[in-house]
Amino acid sequence: MQIDPAALSRSDSASNNKGAAPNGAASIKTSRALISVPRLDLEHAYTDLKAAIGDKWSEYKEATALFLLGHYNQNEYTSRVDYFLCADPKNEHLHNNFVCALIGNLTRDLPDHGVANWVSANDKPSAISKPVSGDAAEQRLKTEVMQLPPRDRRRIKAITERDNYETLPTELEESHLVKQIKLPSQVPASAGGLNKTNWELEIRKRYAQPLAAETGEFPDAESIYSRMVPICYEESLPSGAGLPCAEFMAIATETFVKEVLSAVFSRTRSNGPSGTINNMMMRKYRQQLEIEELAYTRGEIAKDAATGLLPVEAREASVRRPLGVRDLRLTLELGGGVLGHMPLIVDQIMGGYFEDELETEKQDRLEDGVEPHEDIKQPAEDEMDLDEDESLLDWEGGGVGDREQLSSLLDECLSMAA
Repeated sequence: MQIDPAALSRSDSASNNKGAAPNGAASIKTSRALISVPRLDLEHAYTDLKAAIGDKWSEYKEATALFLLGHYNQNEYTSRVDYFLCADPKNEHLHNNFVCALIGNLTRDLPDHGVANWVSANDKPSAISKPVSGDAAEQRLKTEVMQLPPRDRRRIKAITERDNYETLPTELEESHLVKQIKLPSQVPASAGGLNKTNWELEIRKRYAQPLAAETGEFPDAESIYSRMVPICYEESLPSGAGLPCAEFMAIATETFVKEVLSAVFSRTRSNGPSGTINNMMMRKYRQQLEIEELAYTRGEIAKDAATGLLPVEAREASVRRPLGVRDLRLTLELGGGVLGHMPLIVDQIMGGYFEDELETEKQDRLEDGVEPHEDIKQPAEDEMDLDEDESLLDWEGGGVGDREQLSSLLDECLSMAA
C-alpha cells in the first residue's frame, strides 16, 4: 500500500478543527488572575490563649518563638510549657488552635506591614534606633576622615570587612596551627644566596652532643647552649637561642638540683651541721653541739680549717653514708612532690635495685652452696624416656629383689616367644 505525500500535507476544515490553533490564536495566552486567599483572624485565638495562660504568657511566648526558629526541639519545648498547658485541657486546645492558625497563614496572603493593632504593647518588638544619616552626618564623617594622615587613610581602606564572623579560628585551631613546624624561609640562590644554612645538619648536631649522665659532669651554660641551638633549628626558631638564655637555664637547673637534694637530706638525714634548715637532731648530738658552740665563742676550741665544722659536726660527717637509691625511695614514699613532674624517673627509682641488693643476693647463694651456673634452667626431660631413668621402674611396696624377679620373668616370656 502506497501513501500519497500530498495527502499528508493537505489542510482542510476538518484538520483545522481537530489540529493546532491558527497562528493568530497561538500568540494569545490566557492569563489567570492570582487567587487571593484571606488570612485567618488570630485575634480571638491570641486573646483567649493569653487570658487562659495568665502569668506564664512571657515564658510561653519565648519558648514558642525559640521552637519555631529551630532553637528548641520537641522535648525541650514540651519540658518548658507542658506543666501549665497540659494541666488544663482548655489551655491545650487553645494552644493547638493558635499554632494551627499560624501555620495556616503561611500559605495565605502576606500580612500587613507592622504589628497588628490587637497585639498588646508588651509583645511588640522593641524599636531599633537607626543610624543618623543625611548630608550633615556624611559631611562630618568625611571631614573627620580627611583630617587623618594619608598613611592611616590608606590603611583603613585596605581593611577588608568580614562577611561571616564564624570563620574566625577557634582556640583549638590556633593551638594546632602554632604546633605546626615550618622550616624558616630561605633566600633563593638568584637573590645572592645569603642564606645557605643546612637545617638538617644543624638539627643532627643535637644528637651528637654528649649527655650529662654520660660525661658525669654538671651541665654548664656552654654545653646547654650547644644543645639548645639544634633544638631551636628543629622547632623552626633559627634565632630562638642565645647565650643569656642558656645561662638562665643553667641557673634554673642548678636551683632545681639543690632543691631536690635539700628535700632528700631533710627527709633522710639527721644530726646535720648547725644552721641547716629542716634538719632533725638527736638529743645527745644537740647537747654536745651547744656545748661546743659555747666553747667556740669563748675561744677554747677551734673549727676545722678545711670544712669549718666543729669537732662533733666533723665526727658526724665522717660516719654519715652518702646518698643512695634507698634515700631517694624513702623521700618519694614520704611525699611525691619532689619529682612529681618526672614520672619516668620516679618509676625508675621505685622499681630499681638498691646499691648492694644484687651483691648481697649473690653472696647468699654462694654461702648456701648454690653455684651461679646451677641457676640456669635445664630443658625438661622426656617423660617417655624410661630406659635412661631407672627411678621410674620403682613401685610402691617393691624392692630390689622384686625388680630382679620381674626382670627374669620378662626374660622367660621373651624366650618362649622366640
